[in-house]
Amino acid sequence: MKKLTRVKLINWHRFTNNIIEIESSTLVSGENGAGKSTLLDAIQFVVTCSTNYFNKAAHENGKRKLTGYIRCKTGRENRPYERTGEISAHVALEFYEESKKRYFVVGSVIDSASEGQEKWVRYLMDGVRLDDGMFFSGKTPKSITQFRTTNAKQIKTWCTTDKDARVMIRNRFGRIEEKFFRLIPKAMAFRPIDDIKDFVYSYVLDEKGVNIDILRENVRTYQDLQRTLENVKIRIGRLDVIEKFHAQTVDGRKKDRMYEYFLARAGADITSEKITELEHRVKSDEFRLEEQNARIANLDKEKREKDEIRTSLRDELRQDKDFIARDEQKKKLEKLEERKGELEKERGRLLGSIRKAGEQAAALSEVKDVADCVRKYQSLLKNVNHMRELAEFKQTLQDVIEYKTEMYGKVQMKKAEVAIRQNAADKESQELKQRMELLNKKKFSYPDEVTRVMEAIRAEFVRIGRTPEPKVLCELLEITDDTWRNAVEGYLNTQRFYILVEPENFDIALGTYDKLRKERKAYGVGLINSQKLEEYDTAPEGSLATVVSSQNVYAKRFINMVLGKVHMCGHYSELKKYPTSITSECMKYQNHVASAIKPVIYETPYIGKNAIKVQLEQARKKREEVNALLCSLKEQLKQLDYVMEPLATDVDTDIKYRVDVLGEIWALEEEIRKCKENIATLEKNSNMIQKQIQLDALEEIMKDLEERLRSLNRDVGGIEEKIRKTNEDISLLRVEYASEKASYMELGANAGEQLLSWNSDYEKQTSDKTFEKFRNNFDKRKKANLTTVDVSQKNMEKAMVEYKTAHDFGAAPTMEGYPDFAAEYDKLKNSELLSYEEKVQSARNAAEEEFREQFLSKLQENMKVAQSEFKELNKALNDIVFSNEKYEFLFMPSRRYRQYYEMIMDDFNAMQGESIFSGLFHENHKEVIDELFEKLAIDNENNGKALDEFIDYRTYMDYDIKIIHSDGNYSFYSKVCEEKSGGETQTPFYVTVAASFVQLYKNNIGGEAIGLVMFDEAFNNMDDERIGGVLEFLGRLPLQIIIAAPPDKIQYISPYVEETLLVMTDEKVSFVERYHNGAV
Repeated sequence: MKKLTRVKLINWHRFTNNIIEIESSTLVSGENGAGKSTLLDAIQFVVTCSTNYFNKAAHENGKRKLTGYIRCKTGRENRPYERTGEISAHVALEFYEESKKRYFVVGSVIDSASEGQEKWVRYLMDGVRLDDGMFFSGKTPKSITQFRTTNAKQIKTWCTTDKDARVMIRNRFGRIEEKFFRLIPKAMAFRPIDDIKDFVYSYVLDEKGVNIDILRENVRTYQDLQRTLENVKIRIGRLDVIEKFHAQTVDGRKKDRMYEYFLARAGADITSEKITELEHRVKSDEFRLEEQNARIANLDKEKREKDEIRTSLRDELRQDKDFIARDEQKKKLEKLEERKGELEKERGRLLGSIRKAGEQAAALSEVKDVADCVRKYQSLLKNVNHMRELAEFKQTLQDVIEYKTEMYGKVQMKKAEVAIRQNAADKESQELKQRMELLNKKKFSYPDEVTRVMEAIRAEFVRIGRTPEPKVLCELLEITDDTWRNAVEGYLNTQRFYILVEPENFDIALGTYDKLRKERKAYGVGLINSQKLEEYDTAPEGSLATVVSSQNVYAKRFINMVLGKVHMCGHYSELKKYPTSITSECMKYQNHVASAIKPVIYETPYIGKNAIKVQLEQARKKREEVNALLCSLKEQLKQLDYVMEPLATDVDTDIKYRVDVLGEIWALEEEIRKCKENIATLEKNSNMIQKQIQLDALEEIMKDLEERLRSLNRDVGGIEEKIRKTNEDISLLRVEYASEKASYMELGANAGEQLLSWNSDYEKQTSDKTFEKFRNNFDKRKKANLTTVDVSQKNMEKAMVEYKTAHDFGAAPTMEGYPDFAAEYDKLKNSELLSYEEKVQSARNAAEEEFREQFLSKLQENMKVAQSEFKELNKALNDIVFSNEKYEFLFMPSRRYRQYYEMIMDDFNAMQGESIFSGLFHENHKEVIDELFEKLAIDNENNGKALDEFIDYRTYMDYDIKIIHSDGNYSFYSKVCEEKSGGETQTPFYVTVAASFVQLYKNNIGGEAIGLVMFDEAFNNMDDERIGGVLEFLGRLPLQIIIAAPPDKIQYISPYVEETLLVMTDEKVSFVERYHNGAV
């Protein structure tokens, strides 16, 4: 073993120039502050080549620095350091190499030009022992330069960096492992503890950080890009909807153009068919015309022949005087009978009027207090047709006409009055019905202008995506004391219908209201500005506001402002005591004026949940009353209509102007009788009679021929007129056809390449059905298609509005604005989507690589190294027996983080080249990966501290100590520690620390190694028996033990060590003396 034999300290805290002798086992004792930990720190400073572990055990919260040791820090404000100016200090350790029986020195020289400005070097001198000449130039400690110059021959290795120094130490101490530099400080800082995990963390496994800054940034970048990509996909999805509806609209419009072409062409073809049909009809009529003209020619010939015979007979009869006289009488008779026929027709109309007049007179006679002239008129009408004298009838008729005219005017006026009342009642009934429908839907009926403003504001809010909806004030209120309901309703009056919106929406609502005002559509509607009403959170005591509640804070504040100034009074005599007051009976006092509120204002309630029920009942009763009135008015109108009909004077006036025809008929009949007698007397001449018979026969034949000719001529005229009209129709249809053909030709020309398919489809469709049926079918299709186009366009525009609102897009939500949406869609789908997918993939790859290489691999490597260290430690522990017990450290996957452990240690991670976001690895560890990535993505201080646990490889294992007894049985420390005392539970930890050093030095590869172990402030909680047992155990091990402990531990530790040193101080310098059996 290479043993530490002496320590040289120059200007090391209070040690100014001291050599301390060290044995195989040494106790360093002294009071607190004497310098025992200072001595161990000096040794540690040299062997660990570090300044990071000073005084860890003696004062964990203390932060000693090299400056404090070199300049001797005092802790006093007026003189913080004992040494000032330029200082040089030395710490040198002398070792004896037993196998080669020679000494060597390792040490350090420190130069301090000023506070915090230290420079140090480390060195190795072989084959020498400590000597003052090495360190002093006269009485002054040598500086770095002086030391190197004067000891150049003895110095074997000179190190200006700690890194080089550690290589030198490892090699000279027996080419020991790197962990020596960690174990020495851990042993010095060792404080036995009960928790195995804390012990492992503090003294067995080193903390090995894993830098996850880049990983966290990569994960955040990946997730940010993923969210952006998702947003792009959402936008594309919304634009897909727009594209779909736009395509439907465009397709529908194309179909509409095709249907329009089909209908136009079908119309032209139908017109063409009509022209052909009419042309066939003209030809048919022309054939008929020829036939009729031939018949007329034949009849004309026959008529001329008969007419010659008739003329001859007439010439003969003209020579007979009786014939001439008879002929004149016949002509007179014809005229008289013709006149009589006209008068009979007139009498027939007169009799019709007389019958109607009789019915009217009979109806009027049933009316109470009807005039006597009516009843007389009724009686005369029955016999008027047989009267020779009409004077009395005419006078009675005139009296009745005057009476009816007067009464008709009165009844007409009454009917107008009843009709006006009926219209008003009917309108009121309809309004009540609508109001009841609204009330059944839990909606009030407000003044039209309030409704108009509400609907306009609501529509504007929907358009721009604002919530919540506007509310009418009364809907937000509740009256808590029904005694004051009428007072609240009456005082608020139209203020109940004020509109309330959220404070942030007031300006928008006001702009909408002002637009209606400019359009002259709304006036007098209240719009509440609920901003800056915080001072009205509480209703003044005794005010009308105290009986009104609201769950809406803005409504309550407004009511507190309006009704908070209105004091409630129990009697009208109290009103004048307050500026504004009211009684529950609705007597109001304001501006020094008392007035009673009209009941009509408050009789219909609008406030509170019960208001709708009350209004509904009121409306029901009122409608029942109005409907009853309507029935009564209808009955009145029915009665008035019954009276008005017989009061009409139309038939009476008709009788007045026709009644004289009766006298004319009587006179005419007498004249006809005389004319017939004269004809009979003249016709007694027989010769004349024979010729007359022949003439009469010819006349009948001539009449028949003329009638047949007239009939044929009428037919010819009809046919000619029909042909003319048909030709006119053909001309019009040809003009129409030319126009229709030009129209569908133009539509076809605009169709371009589609025209061929249109024509083919048209001909196919019309091959098995008429043009008319085809047109009817496609007219329905066109209408249905237009409906589809309209729906598609509206859906597209709705989707556009949603896109604009969601993504602050500036294009117009119309067909005209579609190109902007299409450009956006093309940009997102064909450019940004691909770009972000590439970026996401790249970020994902970067995150995955960093996660695999810098997180999983590093943790796996650290955990495997830790497991190897445990195996090495257990190997050492296996050779060590303490009180018939052996110890073995157990390590296993953490119960809490087992899933993490399995992921980190998964061989698939190291072997496969697949993505951690897919495949078997992701399938096995998805939950862990997602949870970890979520934690990595959160950027805050608390999460950063939480992540520290996840990057510490030690987190993923649980630990225990297996205590193996001499009889082969065993127990676990985690269980027995709960039953044993503190001293007993510390033993395994001391054994473990010792075993670690035994293993460390045993595994050297450079021949003989050192055996140095240092404990500072050791055995604090152990009793003397346990201390003795541990020290006896340590004495058996191939180690050089240096223990620092307070004086009260000397009696327990000293018997088990070769040397006991006491460190003392006079507050300026420290020094060391040997301790022998209680004496120095």
